[in-house]
Amino acid sequence: MSHGFSGAGEGPQTPDGCSVELYRRLPYMGELEAIEPVLIEHPAVLELGCGTGRLCARMVALGLRVTGVDESTEMLAHLPAGVEAVCSKIEALALGRRWPAVLLASHLVNHPEPAVREVFAAAAWRHLTPGGCFFVKRHDTRWLQTVQAGFIGAAHGVAYHAEQIERRGAEVSMRLRYELDGSRWWHSFTTTAMSEAEVESLLRAQGFGACRWLGDKRLWGVAGGVA
Repeated sequence: MSHGFSGAGEGPQTPDGCSVELYRRLPYMGELEAIEPVLIEHPAVLELGCGTGRLCARMVALGLRVTGVDESTEMLAHLPAGVEAVCSKIEALALGRRWPAVLLASHLVNHPEPAVREVFAAAAWRHLTPGGCFFVKRHDTRWLQTVQAGFIGAAHGVAYHAEQIERRGAEVSMRLRYELDGSRWWHSFTTTAMSEAEVESLLRAQGFGACRWLGDKRLWGVAGGVA
């Protein structure tokens, strides 16, 4: 199974196949609702892989000071006002500063390469204040195991279609089509289903403390940085 990532459609695509114009147009879809009560306990947050800043905008609205990290200058150009932009790959990030909260959303923890998952977690660890919180969101394992090619659903004006799906063990490769306001974009990627225990093991290996799970589907993990 290939671990290739690619994208197509209007506007530029990032190295992992995400279309900048799509994410610029996508609305906030409530992705942080499950963690907001805990997140707002921290005055500042570092988001790893922030894209165009859809989640950053929500965190700013909650009164947080936000720093967004992304390797795409095209993505960062659309960050909302008030967000500090840092152009860097997550694995190479070395800012010499720490934050009371670090966020890894967008299912980045499900990267198919174990070594990449490890360096993502390590980057969060070295930028987290002792005693702070690392917020990480994983894919819905059941959804990865059962989703079939065809129309997936629609939300907030966006329609989602799976054009092809291939599975091998815990790995799932798929090509998704997004439709919004008459435009179409495609994203091909491979992801790995990860249980709560597997995410917790990954985080413990990097030095994090206990992890608790939030939300009805328990997709958001919150791990403590050891004080």
